[in-house]
Amino acid sequence: MRLSRPPIDCLIVDDLCFAVQWSRRRRTIGLTVARDGTLRVLAPAGVSARSLEAAVRAKLPWVRGKLAEFEALGPPPAPKRLVDGELMPYLGRTYALTLIDDPPAPVALHGDRFLLASGLDGSARDEVVRWYTERGREHLSARVAHFAPLVDAAPSGLVVRDLGTRRWGTCDGHTRVVTFHWELMLQAVDAVDYVVVHELAHLHEPHHQKAFWALVAAVMPDWKRRRALLAGQAGRHVI
Repeated sequence: MRLSRPPIDCLIVDDLCFAVQWSRRRRTIGLTVARDGTLRVLAPAGVSARSLEAAVRAKLPWVRGKLAEFEALGPPPAPKRLVDGELMPYLGRTYALTLIDDPPAPVALHGDRFLLASGLDGSARDEVVRWYTERGREHLSARVAHFAPLVDAAPSGLVVRDLGTRRWGTCDGHTRVVTFHWELMLQAVDAVDYVVVHELAHLHEPHHQKAFWALVAAVMPDWKRRRALLAGQAGRHVI
């Protein structure tokens, strides 16, 4: 009885190491470059290592360009310190954090101040993330409702949660649910709208091919400026 050869979990091309993530649902090979320099190959099940390497080599100029772009941004910033006077980002603006006793809610936005209940200790960050997530549901629901008719898309649902360090949003072509990272609420409104249109366009075009970008451009002609804005801001705010 012959045992099948286990799939590789790491692919080294020149001086770069790519973690390999296999999926039975994928039909094409994809690459991601994270802000921290982590490289990943998203591969359909059954693809040979030789095919993976050929696909990666064809995209090496793009990969090296993204690595250089992230390096130019400098090291990731330190997480926010949840103390009086810290500047908290929200949809392109910053608000001075103020700790108060017995507020009506653990976290609130009041004028130019970001209010946080004192005495939360280790749960303070959880409360802040919960607040951003709730505001995200409100804001993103409104933006999806605005852009969906323009894209001629009808998502079945919207989710806001933590998507890790690699993605701002995802679209499930089977359930037609669009999901967004709560950290979008730390970015400028123009950048947030770009991600909304991007994910709605995936309801028509699952891959980043010409038809996909043509659809995005038809709804948002300045999408490249907005994407650059998002790339420039990525990683500058850490809660």
